[in-house]
Amino acid sequence: MCTHVSFLDRAELIDGLTALISKARSPELREYRVFDLSGNELPWKDLGITLTRGQEATFLLGGRVYLSREHDLWVEPGVAFHVRTRGTRPLFNPMTNSGTMTAVADGPLEMARGLVEFQDARGELAVPKEDYAKADAKIYGMALVWRGKAQAGLASLLSHGDVCGALAAELVRLQTPRKLPAEWHNFFMLGGGPIIFNDIGNGAISCEPRKNAGILQRPVNIELKPQTTLRWRWIVEELPSLAPEDQLTSHDYLSIAAEYDDGQDLTYFWSRSLPVGKAFRCPIPRWTPLESHMVVRSGLAEVGKWVSDERDLYEDYRTHIGGSARSVVNVWLLGVSLFQRRSGSCRFADIQISQPGAAPLIL
Repeated sequence: MCTHVSFLDRAELIDGLTALISKARSPELREYRVFDLSGNELPWKDLGITLTRGQEATFLLGGRVYLSREHDLWVEPGVAFHVRTRGTRPLFNPMTNSGTMTAVADGPLEMARGLVEFQDARGELAVPKEDYAKADAKIYGMALVWRGKAQAGLASLLSHGDVCGALAAELVRLQTPRKLPAEWHNFFMLGGGPIIFNDIGNGAISCEPRKNAGILQRPVNIELKPQTTLRWRWIVEELPSLAPEDQLTSHDYLSIAAEYDDGQDLTYFWSRSLPVGKAFRCPIPRWTPLESHMVVRSGLAEVGKWVSDERDLYEDYRTHIGGSARSVVNVWLLGVSLFQRRSGSCRFADIQISQPGAAPLIL
């Protein structure tokens, strides 16, 4: 009996899918593979599948990756599961418990677990191997390799049944594509991309994390000097945190950020309860040396209303970071709802950076 779309029961997922595939005998399905990925396995593990460029494969996932069992702090498998064609990039990270990859090159597929432990888009580790291998994690799943389009293959299997709605959920996702806004790209550590963000037209971008996280980046490369001002409008429909966001167990938030050429970034977020003006270092250990946060809105009174904000990036950098940066290299949009496994929703619009004596850069 289906209990949860996350497939926390391995037998429910694997046995159910295996029986359905045997019954359906769908010609669209070239092959399938059952796989397991444990916390002590180092990147990258061969999946036993070879794809040609442009071929599609669907992944259906179960399991958990624990950050702390003591605090019941864990993420769903799609957040941490990464796949690549051997040695190539970009990495594919579904960010949900089902996802369909299109191979960017010919070759065998490899998988790895990652929660911001990669240092670059190649999938090299940024943490010591011995620390990485201590993870309390178990991911399992099935890869479905299609002869043609995944949509046709999923529809074929669905004509014979489903397993806890997994196939139907992935088919609906593929049939309702979302897109990233022009000149924005996904941050390599997190595959949220169009799962979380969507270009909704008229210069507006929606941000809707659901038990996951994503970061979009927009290159700007602007000299950091006095009165370098970031302006934006936004409407928050749902805040993802129920508790103060400066703690690791409740670090769920919606924000816009500036990244500087010294590798530091400062995010401006809407807090449920922290006071406006409060600034702190990121409570995620991997990010503590790199990221700061600042509250620019607080409370629920203006939730559901369009509001405008602006920040002097030069003054904020000098006050809260104080390094040697000379330029702003990227603007980020962030949506995080990992830790309390809730949801958040907001829309950004009219984002721009301005400096005295120059036309604003419209993002």
